[in-house]
Amino acid sequence: MSLERVAMQGKLAELQQQEKKLVLKGEGLCTAIRQGLNTALNPFTELEIPQVQSQMDDLVMVWVEMQQVQSSIGRLQKELR
Repeated sequence: MSLERVAMQGKLAELQQQEKKLVLKGEGLCTAIRQGLNTALNPFTELEIPQVQSQMDDLVMVWVEMQQVQSSIGRLQKELR
């Protein structure tokens, strides 16, 4: 096995770990946003909209990073076939 292939496999494993972390972070943000907007728990007038907006901004950043990671994973998997 060539050193280049081993390096690519290492990078793939690293990216897959990063993907798992991003999924957990994204799911956590979705849960927090959902709870923050739940008018069954809190009246609309008591919602923390600025906090929820900040969480949405974080979610967008996680989503963008996830797209980049998944693209890199796909590219590496294709090269390793």
